[in-house]
Amino acid sequence: MNQKEITLLMSYVLNNKDRLEDDVRQLQSNVRFRRIDSADSMELTKSLIYLEAFNEITTHILCLLSLYPDDKKTGE
Repeated sequence: MNQKEITLLMSYVLNNKDRLEDDVRQLQSNVRFRRIDSADSMELTKSLIYLEAFNEITTHILCLLSLYPDDKKTGE
């Protein structure tokens, strides 16, 4: 990959991670400051799962492209 492609990939990752984290923060705020129902709980759960899945998939992609420090290679 050339530097431009790496920059675009990292920008994509950062922007999507920020968006997903903002969604989780907003839903957590909703749960804290109002009476919650099952729909609120499910929305928060769904957002947390999306964030976890995105982080895990992103880590795997970056490892495959040798752009993320792999714990197995560093011996940690």
